[in-house]
Amino acid sequence: MENLEALAKRGLRAYELGRLRMALRVGLVLIPAVVVCLLEPVGRVCCAGCGVLLLGAAVWLRFRDRVGVESVTSGLLAGAIPLVAGLALVEFDPGCAAAPAFSCCTLFSVLVGGAAGAVVALREASAKSRSGNWLLAAGVAALAASLGCIRLGLASVLAVTLGIVVGRAATPNPARVGE
Repeated sequence: MENLEALAKRGLRAYELGRLRMALRVGLVLIPAVVVCLLEPVGRVCCAGCGVLLLGAAVWLRFRDRVGVESVTSGLLAGAIPLVAGLALVEFDPGCAAAPAFSCCTLFSVLVGGAAGAVVALREASAKSRSGNWLLAAGVAALAASLGCIRLGLASVLAVTLGIVVGRAATPNPARVGE
């Protein structure tokens, strides 16, 4: 018959290993996104840095608890909008990378960030537990958006981040609209 203490340790080890494997699955989504960003000739070092930071934060948050899993999911869904828009904008208008801070490209970044912030707000409103985890989701969204916007410059990254915060704040909570 096995020692109960050894059995409890084995059970805890299996539980923690399962949580780690679940947390690492986010790499199946993030690693291809980082590779696509690394294929671009401009901004590879910054893209790699953002990618490593995003992957580390996503794995840690998902490993930590269920709220972290929901935050990462919301953040990645919201951050996909500016990520794709930033990659597309670089291809369609390469001049945006050299545009001044106050330009149409920056305005576009704010608008796309606002859409991402609205996604964060709507997902937060539909979540059963409203524990104020929108800041984690917005942070993950900003890191994901940075993968696409980093080659447009710092002004674009800051504009998307500002847009995420403003979009989240400006989106009404559907549960409270009828009140």
